[in-house]
Amino acid sequence: MKLKKTGVSARVINAMFSQWGIAESAVSNMGWNISGELCSGTAVDTTTDFDSQGYNPGIKCDCNIPNSTTCHITRLKVYAMDAVGPIPEGLWTLRYLTNLNLAQNYLTGPLSPSIGSLTRMQYMSISINALSGQVPPELGQLTDLISLAFGTNNFSGSLPSELGNLRRLQQLYIDSAGVGGDIPPTFANLQNLQTVWASDNNFTGRIPDFIGNWSQLRSLRFEGNSFEGSIPPSFSNLTLLQDLRISGLSNGTLDFIQNLKSPEMLRYNRISGSFPSGIVEFVNLTQLDFSFNNLRGEIPNGLFYMRQISFLFLGNNSLSGAIPGGLALNSPLRIIDLSYNKLSGTLPFWATDPTLQVYTLVSLNIEFKF
Repeated sequence: MKLKKTGVSARVINAMFSQWGIAESAVSNMGWNISGELCSGTAVDTTTDFDSQGYNPGIKCDCNIPNSTTCHITRLKVYAMDAVGPIPEGLWTLRYLTNLNLAQNYLTGPLSPSIGSLTRMQYMSISINALSGQVPPELGQLTDLISLAFGTNNFSGSLPSELGNLRRLQQLYIDSAGVGGDIPPTFANLQNLQTVWASDNNFTGRIPDFIGNWSQLRSLRFEGNSFEGSIPPSFSNLTLLQDLRISGLSNGTLDFIQNLKSPEMLRYNRISGSFPSGIVEFVNLTQLDFSFNNLRGEIPNGLFYMRQISFLFLGNNSLSGAIPGGLALNSPLRIIDLSYNKLSGTLPFWATDPTLQVYTLVSLNIEFKF
């Protein structure tokens, strides 16, 4: 088959790599050609996996697009290659891109509004760079997006309400992005979200009640923000949730978790009340962090008999009563932290038995009452 020429796309890639200090040899080692016909070799074969760690920098082309006389770059990856400088305007002319990974470099400057021209984009990651300015509202024009990641950057301002147009979005990774303010009400439209990591930003106001309608949600991380109030009762609708991490709230209870089916990781703080009775029925729970709360009452005996849990953090609460004395046979528990509570009685056998070296009690400062 005679390959079609890539023309302008080749010049864009060539100029961009030159600007970012990516050597031509790094490209040729990957089996595609930056100085000749771009869409050749590994760029068009069906055996080289674009997502493979060993294929970097990498492109993939499509030479069979209907009504097109040229090959077009559809996937581009420059991952953790120490690329330095701004994103050149030419990148936004590659309008057939469906997958773009520029994560973990030293890219600087703002995101151009021209990013809105990449309307075929499905997977985009520009995380772990030094990009700045406001998140452009033109991102909301990429309505085919399935996964969007721009965390660990130096953005400022609020999230644009236009992101609520991304109704196909399933994954949103914006940890430490630099954004803040209230979460736009248009985000209620994002009904297909399965993963939202938005920790370490400056989000304010209350956690929106509409998040309880994100019925496909599996993982939600809201640690290290400036939310106020409590966890919305609507969270009881998130029956598929497996990983929930929230911190910094002023109050709240654990009542909403009764409807969760099979969480694997639970972490919150500044909650009050007692342990919900059904927590020991979470057979897939591997990590439980309820430290730095105001939990009261006794620790359920069943926590120490759960077959999957390996990390149990209950320190800095107001838990009382005796420490559960039993432990499941071949328990996977590795770290148990019961420090700074109002527990009483004697230490159970597993706390001092030298044969249980795999179990580490962290700062077990118990207030004993005899």
